[in-house]
Amino acid sequence: MAGDRIVCRCKNVSYIDIRKAMIAGARTLDEIKDMTGAATGCGRCAGEIEKILASVCGCKNVSLEAVLDAVNNGADTTDKVAEITGAGSACGRCKALVQNIIDIKK
Repeated sequence: MAGDRIVCRCKNVSYIDIRKAMIAGARTLDEIKDMTGAATGCGRCAGEIEKILASVCGCKNVSLEAVLDAVNNGADTTDKVAEITGAGSACGRCKALVQNIIDIKK
């Protein structure tokens, strides 16, 4: 997904802005709203933001739920998560998010 693509036109919030908020710990739409302002205007972008929140790795199509399951079952490094789920094993752009999930287990 193009990083500079604007997801929330009302507040000029990009895909990268949302991913950065996720790396900082945002896991819900309300947390994304608080951190970025996205979906606080007309709200039409909320569904797309929910889809972004549900995905950790676009290259391997790995969900947040799959990564959380791996972490909760003992995967404590990005390499172990990659072995189990594939997240972070292609381009590596999601490794910071995977590390954050490991760190906060959320």
